[in-house]
Amino acid sequence: MKKLVLILALSLSYFNVVAQHHKMASAPIPRSKHLPLLTKHGNHTIYHIYLNDTTVNYTGKQRPAMAINGTIPAPTLEFTEGDTAVIYVHNEMMMEASIHWHGLILPNRYDGVSYLTTTPIEAGQTHLFKFALVQHGTYWYHSHTMTQQQSGLYGAFIIHEKTIANN
Repeated sequence: MKKLVLILALSLSYFNVVAQHHKMASAPIPRSKHLPLLTKHGNHTIYHIYLNDTTVNYTGKQRPAMAINGTIPAPTLEFTEGDTAVIYVHNEMMMEASIHWHGLILPNRYDGVSYLTTTPIEAGQTHLFKFALVQHGTYWYHSHTMTQQQSGLYGAFIIHEKTIANN
């Protein structure tokens, strides 16, 4: 009985994800209406990332996927240690989403795990993440919602070491 319930629950979850992938935005925002990916103001590095539904063809067949700023993997976000990261995540998909900043030391409310540390980013909404970067190294960011990471919502997050020349 437990196996049957588990199989049924997993099947329903799968079909919900597939159904969500096939929904298209009623009025997608043209790329020209998007804010620039990167701007800098003093030690504030500001990114605008847009979560979108898309399709891919890796095997000769079109398949639903998800992209950030139209690419899989997502654009690499680069900072310098000591910067303040200001990241606007614009969810243009027809379902909620999330972005988790994997391995970063930051306030818990910006961690990006839906329903645990951060409210999910609802369809059509924008969420602001703003935190100081107190480390350096190569990390990654990805969705923590359903199978969105596996569908394409992931990218590199690089924090360059602060040097005398960067002061």
